[in-house]
Amino acid sequence: MVQIQNFSENLEKSFARLGREVQKNFETPEFQGVPEREVVKQTIRSLAETVSVPPPEPEETTPPPPLSGAPSVPRDNLLPSYMATGDSSEDVKNSVERLVQMVFDEDVEKAVTEAKRYSAFIEDAFHDALTDKVLPELKKRGIIK
Repeated sequence: MVQIQNFSENLEKSFARLGREVQKNFETPEFQGVPEREVVKQTIRSLAETVSVPPPEPEETTPPPPLSGAPSVPRDNLLPSYMATGDSSEDVKNSVERLVQMVFDEDVEKAVTEAKRYSAFIEDAFHDALTDKVLPELKKRGIIK
């Protein structure tokens, strides 16, 4: 797995917030005994629930196109493991890649907000992919032991 070095300032702030939320969730009774990966994923989901999303434009019927620039990490490292080798369509893969790349390029909250505009499958795949990226970093920082 490629480790992303030199996170942007926005990403660092978002990551710190996410880390605090994960730590709080580990301390709550409802997350006792829950696997750490699931705690991180549920924290990302709860972050999505706290972000308000304006309704999509009525004339917009398709999600935005993938970012024009190439991802800064290899494609298979942006997708959740079940999509990297699976039979998912290129449009689905591109959407998930775009959302994960948005976390690194812009802000986790913005990416979470954007993910809510997509189908539930794409949103969940994005949460899985982000969890795959966040969990090792949380361990590295000592938030998860």
